[in-house]
Amino acid sequence: MMAKKKAKTLKRVQWRIEYTAFLVVERLVGLFSMESLWRIGASLSFLGYLFRSRWPIVRNNLRTALDPGTSEDEIDTLTREVFRHTTANFLTALKGGRLSSSLVQSAIIPNRLDILERAVEKGKGVILVSPHMGNFELLTQGLGASHPNWKVAAIYRPLNNIHLDPLIRKRRSNHQMKMFSKFTSYQAPIKFVRDKGILGVIADQRAGRSGTIVPFFGRLMSMSPLPAFIHKHTGAPVVGISMRTVSPGKWEVMFHEPETREGEEISTAHIAALLEKATSQSIVDVFWMHDLWRLDRRRPLEISGKKGPFRLSQHQKTPLWPFSVLIRLPDNPSELRKTLPALEAMKASRPDFALHLLGRERLRHEAKVSGLAHAFHSIEDHFLPKNIPLALVMTDDEWAARELGHLYEGPIYSLPETLQSGNNWRPVLITTDLPPEERWMEMARELGMHEPPLGETYL
Repeated sequence: MMAKKKAKTLKRVQWRIEYTAFLVVERLVGLFSMESLWRIGASLSFLGYLFRSRWPIVRNNLRTALDPGTSEDEIDTLTREVFRHTTANFLTALKGGRLSSSLVQSAIIPNRLDILERAVEKGKGVILVSPHMGNFELLTQGLGASHPNWKVAAIYRPLNNIHLDPLIRKRRSNHQMKMFSKFTSYQAPIKFVRDKGILGVIADQRAGRSGTIVPFFGRLMSMSPLPAFIHKHTGAPVVGISMRTVSPGKWEVMFHEPETREGEEISTAHIAALLEKATSQSIVDVFWMHDLWRLDRRRPLEISGKKGPFRLSQHQKTPLWPFSVLIRLPDNPSELRKTLPALEAMKASRPDFALHLLGRERLRHEAKVSGLAHAFHSIEDHFLPKNIPLALVMTDDEWAARELGHLYEGPIYSLPETLQSGNNWRPVLITTDLPPEERWMEMARELGMHEPPLGETYL
């Protein structure tokens, strides 16, 4: 009890310090123009090196969002630009919540505003979806500042800091903006939209088990069903919005229409396509620090999501970004055959699954005649392709597991008897008295293999 009370006290002290620091920084940034703040923020991008753990995340996100032919040098350059724009946008955001209407309007250049105006004229309210990009604090102020007769609201995530949260909420409520917590019932924002309100939702974040599985830049992820859900219950049109830096302290805000066929109801898959369009307006202005396609460490074969995968019918022939898994095979052909049921089940478990098999060169033919779709890699070549997110050891041979560890630096899952030392090795605990075929099948289940398999639904 004493330890909990002490931890709670320390947390309150931390919150008070954060609150005070925020007020001091906010007062300081108020002394500068938006242009000066943007330039200062851009020059402070070297601070991104203090967050080195985020660099691989940004690069991985960019690899997904960019053309497959983009070189690693280009990705490195764009990664630096992402950090430069992120620090600049963040610093200017500290001032954005306190600007007058005239200053907000002078910092924003609207483009294709007629799309939003036509949606408002329908009289059913509007659902405004946006990726997390640009000066997001200024973005929340823009519509209220330029159209004070419009009712505007946004979904927000409350801060843990009990002192800072009400202050930030007050800043975001400037220019008559209404705020709805993401943790409250959907009924309040639905009622707001039905009353002809414009509701903003930042929808490009991972939604976990409550989300809908859709492709985002061709890569499956769980996305919030909220915009599509509100659209279904209100009939309100959906409009996308992007924010692109055009010069220091000035941003272009562009509106986008979803691509739908006549009579087609907007789904989360349509929302994902709309967010792709908005994001592509300025890749470097997007907040790529979140690991959108992060693996669940305990169940890495699983895509968390309540429904899906859903794909748009016009993308039926477009291949998904492969979810590649490296398998260290047994060196014995008879033992290899006992892994096949689990390998086949994993391959069928999700539409984006791509098997990479690692074994002795003499096993290449054995793997080929199995009929299992795969890419084979010889252990003797001492080479593996890049960007394979995880590896499984499907053999009892401790030496074979050690050889994999010499070649692969990502997360490796194995049974305890083949576990090696190192932070990237993770044990899989299963029933020990099972026949080999069932052992490997249970290992796959323990790691989140979908049963029944995920089947794509085309809309």
